[in-house]
Amino acid sequence: MKTQEIRELSGVASVITAAVLMGSVAVFVRNIHMNPIHITFFRFLFGFLFLIPITISVKRRPSFDDPKLLLTISIINVTIVTFYISAIQLIPVGLAALLLYMAPVYVIPIAYLTGEKINHTVFISLPISLAGLFFMLIPSGSLNMGVGFGFVAGLSYAFYFFIIKRLREWMPSLEITTIYLGISSLILLPSVFVIPLSELDLGWLIALGLIPTAIAFTLFNFGLKYCKISEGPLLALAEPVAASIFGFLVFNESFSGIQLFGMILILTGVGIAIKNI
Repeated sequence: MKTQEIRELSGVASVITAAVLMGSVAVFVRNIHMNPIHITFFRFLFGFLFLIPITISVKRRPSFDDPKLLLTISIINVTIVTFYISAIQLIPVGLAALLLYMAPVYVIPIAYLTGEKINHTVFISLPISLAGLFFMLIPSGSLNMGVGFGFVAGLSYAFYFFIIKRLREWMPSLEITTIYLGISSLILLPSVFVIPLSELDLGWLIALGLIPTAIAFTLFNFGLKYCKISEGPLLALAEPVAASIFGFLVFNESFSGIQLFGMILILTGVGIAIKNI
């Protein structure tokens, strides 16, 4: 096997492993009995603390050429994670993850409204994904706060795509991740003093900052360097699948046949959308 093939294989394995680790986030969140804002703060804080040594070892001076853009992506990141964690606490893990990963579908109409040229496949991916979402929500009979939180998380994640694309033009992924985790922690720091802290599940909080955050993000960044550009986002779709499996194994959550059909439609629509981002 050639060196290039080995690198690509290691890249693919890293991205899939990272996606599975990210999909395990509910296992930690549901064992932490705290306000979603506090959980988000500690996830960012411990993730930041774990990534600092790695970032320093790269021996590259951090760049703050566009502080407004870094602040913007940090605010978006806070919104994504806070609403996603809120959704996980209220609805099945797999559904929350699918709502988050509909972001690529939302990106396409947003890109159209901002004047960016889009592929005609938008007329395929969007209806397929929305139909899938409809089938996923049929059993619940109505919309609830959890679904709303998941939708906001996914919509915010769509805007994240636009900002990260601009940042990646002059900053490496690891540096971006470390900086926005630090800034996001500072943004949420006042919440620790404003909102009363409940029981501090330190062990679970540290694990949350390490496993589905620091380790997962680092593996994801490493993998993207070696796998093909078109492969990364598609491989990351392993996260909602992994989240559904964790939900079934750990929390005894299951989907009906019609919901599984909806899940397949959503993943298909998202896959089509990602190829055109």
